[in-house]
Amino acid sequence: MAGDFGSDNTSGIHPNIIQALSQAASGRSPAYGTDALTRRVEDRLQAVFECELTVLLVSTGTAANCIGLATLCSPFGGIYSHSEAHIINDESTAPELFTGGARQFSVGGDAAKPCLEQLEGKIAVSGARGVHSVRPSVIALSNLSELGARLCSDEVSAYSALARANGMKLFMDGARFANAVASGVDSPAALTWRAGVDALSFGATKNGAMAAEALIFFHSEDAPLAEFHRKRSGHLWSKHRYLAAQFDAYLEDELWLTLASKSNDKMAQVKDVIDATDFISVVAGGDANELFVSMKPEVAAFLYEKGHTFFPWPSLPNAYRLVTSFTTEQQEIDALRNDLRGFKG
Repeated sequence: MAGDFGSDNTSGIHPNIIQALSQAASGRSPAYGTDALTRRVEDRLQAVFECELTVLLVSTGTAANCIGLATLCSPFGGIYSHSEAHIINDESTAPELFTGGARQFSVGGDAAKPCLEQLEGKIAVSGARGVHSVRPSVIALSNLSELGARLCSDEVSAYSALARANGMKLFMDGARFANAVASGVDSPAALTWRAGVDALSFGATKNGAMAAEALIFFHSEDAPLAEFHRKRSGHLWSKHRYLAAQFDAYLEDELWLTLASKSNDKMAQVKDVIDATDFISVVAGGDANELFVSMKPEVAAFLYEKGHTFFPWPSLPNAYRLVTSFTTEQQEIDALRNDLRGFKG
């Protein structure tokens, strides 16, 4: 079988989560997040992050990111991130819609980690003219970064220090937060609130869920308006227990880390396959379950002809992204290895 390395969004739903949804479907339950299952998920998340927190469950990563940003940033505020950030390149104008017009600013930086010096300069210039400027409001990170790099707790703390020095908040897009945790030694708490993160979108959809994301606020005073943003944008589920059921199973016995570790391990094998060639080179990623490689178009065409799935990455020359998931099978990696051995350039 050829390898499907296109996206972890193509993976299925873990059987434990299917079972949890089936169990939640029987009987009746209070609506709009007032049910016992939702409260249990909140308790589970507090145990994972070792603190009191406020949780809003939604069904998409865009909703989690944009409700979080709209809660932390006013319409006349500024959001600062890397130029590769998902909120800039892959969420259309949803951040502007949800925030009511907040402006996004981007900077460069290795491995899609925002350069601190560039951030500092951009914040200073963009907010220098008082009421005539935007109000610098949020620094937004992704962990994993959009080029597959893991941020450690010390790196996150450095961004937090810059945010605090400018009276700003720190937001983290955690669509692949599970993979970031599974690939390092830092705890969920160390990578978030202990390092100064104010809000996190904690993803499950890419890692075994059907459609479930958790927007987490680590300071209760930041959270009250989030529920109104969720309702106004049409993301408050009436049968909320089906979101909670997914997260309840996701967190049970650390399933979320087990699945992320599996996808990370599979990518480590893919990287070994790539490293064994002399006509494909790694240009980014490899910390967890994303890898960015450079290859000539004829190599990509050969692999496409063999049935392998992966996609070009527009911002890097001759680059392609490969992604593994908890459903990636050994046969897919073996097929990639065998086909690469048969390439005659």
